[in-house]
Amino acid sequence: MSARADVFIRFNHSERALSVRSVVDFEKPTSSFRFSLSSLLKIDYIKADSNIIWEIVKEWQPQWRYNSYVILVTSEIPVNKITIVYHGNISGWCNVIEEKRIALSSYSSWYITEASEQIKYNFMLQDMEDYFVVNGKFDTQKKLWIYGDDEHDEGNIIALRNGYYHVSKTDNFSFYYLNEAEKVYADNYTYYYEEITRYYKSVFPPKNINKIDIVSLGLDGGGGAYFRNELVVIDTLNVNGDIESIKRNTITLLAHELGHNWFTGANTSSWEDWLNETGAEWSSLLFVLSMSNYKLFEQQIDWPLKKYQGTPPIRTPDSKRPDGVHWRGTIMFYEIYKKYGKEVILDILRTLASLDEMTTENFLYKLRIEMGNLIPDIIERGLNLQNYSELFEV
Repeated sequence: MSARADVFIRFNHSERALSVRSVVDFEKPTSSFRFSLSSLLKIDYIKADSNIIWEIVKEWQPQWRYNSYVILVTSEIPVNKITIVYHGNISGWCNVIEEKRIALSSYSSWYITEASEQIKYNFMLQDMEDYFVVNGKFDTQKKLWIYGDDEHDEGNIIALRNGYYHVSKTDNFSFYYLNEAEKVYADNYTYYYEEITRYYKSVFPPKNINKIDIVSLGLDGGGGAYFRNELVVIDTLNVNGDIESIKRNTITLLAHELGHNWFTGANTSSWEDWLNETGAEWSSLLFVLSMSNYKLFEQQIDWPLKKYQGTPPIRTPDSKRPDGVHWRGTIMFYEIYKKYGKEVILDILRTLASLDEMTTENFLYKLRIEMGNLIPDIIERGLNLQNYSELFEV
């Protein structure tokens, strides 16, 4: 079964809070509906077209999301529609509610998720005429922003107040930022977007990239980014660096995030996530090598060399995502690169990028067809190793 949720959102900037009304329409009438919501948020009411009962059945910690309550709604008579109204503050990476910038992401569990039925969301931002919503559409009659009636990523909403933000654009790329000092980043990102995508398209299987929007939120602290379906969100950029460090930071971050256009789809909640992250990081490293910038390559590989030390093997007995999975695959491929060279890594990544279903089993199976047994046997052995000095031992 499936459902559609029209999610109406209002913001209170002074209290850094939101209020939400979610109207869930079910494909077929149901007498039971379960969902998760941030434990920071207070439910005002839940109602339907007949008497219903709702209760918090447990508190839990979803992976990647803020601590949440699981809420169960039941009805003796199956219902077609449920309205859920709640309000409060949110917390989570790249989530902020302020007058000049609003960023909501799935990390905060701000909208109903982990539902018992698959939901198609349509988000509507009210009283936001003074804002621009990235990937949104403004309905002039209803005077609200609509986000989600196309294929953009659910729940990741960026709204920037008019007069407070800047944008640098090319034909299918936009870089949004609030701090004027970030113009040097905007110029670098705009230039290297073209360079990186041109290189990836030349070495990886064909991929239709309609457009990419990048938003720098200018948050305090941090230093990371995430990629979601044509949208890259950066929490913080270092505006105090020299031009070389800005160039270096631009290339390493942008090339990794753009690499996820080709390397995505593996289960991010399991050890299989090594496919997504290893593919994206090595696509970035290969771009750096294509520039013959060996100094930057060594600087970029130095970080995962340090980070993976002491982390557990990639493949876990319980299939959960282990600490360090982001780095371990990168260093395993680094050992293969040192022994067999760049072209072998390119062949490995081309095979990975061509998978219809991103799983390690499919990856190794296709590698054996295209490259023989040597390399896939090394990779399969590496999945279970703690120390990659043993990678080539049989």
